[in-house]
Amino acid sequence: MSEPAKKKATYDDLYSVAENMTGEIINGELIVTPRPSRKHGYAAFALGKEIGPYLSGKSGGPG
Repeated sequence: MSEPAKKKATYDDLYSVAENMTGEIINGELIVTPRPSRKHGYAAFALGKEIGPYLSGKSGGPG
């Protein structure tokens, strides 16, 4: 037997996502994932600050 048709997620479904989670609709399906921690945010910011000039070519790096 085949599976029953799934209900496509709507914008209203995003309101049911818990505060500590993030939600997005991809191909009609609600995807819920945990929010990154503050440590993750600080690490991403620090890394971007360190390698950003090299990626933009402003410090003589490869660009």
